[in-house]
Amino acid sequence: MRNASVFAALLLSSLLPHRYAEAEALETTAAPEAEPDDELAAIFRYPKILRIHGGIGFAQRARPEDGISLSAVGGVQLMLPANATQSFGVEVDYLQTDARNQRRYIATILFVENRMFGWFLMSIGLGAYVPLEGRRPTPVGISTKLGWAPNYHKVVNPFVLLRADWIFHDRIVGSLKADTGIAFSF
Repeated sequence: MRNASVFAALLLSSLLPHRYAEAEALETTAAPEAEPDDELAAIFRYPKILRIHGGIGFAQRARPEDGISLSAVGGVQLMLPANATQSFGVEVDYLQTDARNQRRYIATILFVENRMFGWFLMSIGLGAYVPLEGRRPTPVGISTKLGWAPNYHKVVNPFVLLRADWIFHDRIVGSLKADTGIAFSF
């Protein structure tokens, strides 16, 4: 009896890949899914998001003797939807990474983000951090965010995020901040 069930399982497993291959062949011969005019349909179907935010936290330079100092951020972010849970956009921020105002930047960051469970937001961005003091080279940096961004209302929603910035200047500047603000959907 046991040999018969093993034989039946082997027989079924040999038949299943053929059914999947037939289904794939039918899908490849189907008509194209979207017309060229519908390529940007997701941007118009889902709401765009404008976030105004500010935050405070701590920054650490690459050398331990530089210590930890107060860090602040404030700015605006515009996100365009790719689908119901993913979006992309640009953010313009003012960052201060030390208490003596010696490390201040205007940052322009390109972000991609993903929303999970309807309220959990995670995003990553790559941007240019333009120093505001003197003539210095413009470093590149990475910014990440994790946090709570619910959809309570169709137009106005609060959010609270944990934000980390790594700025690759003459020394790496790392900054960790609690970021909060208001998101407007339109």
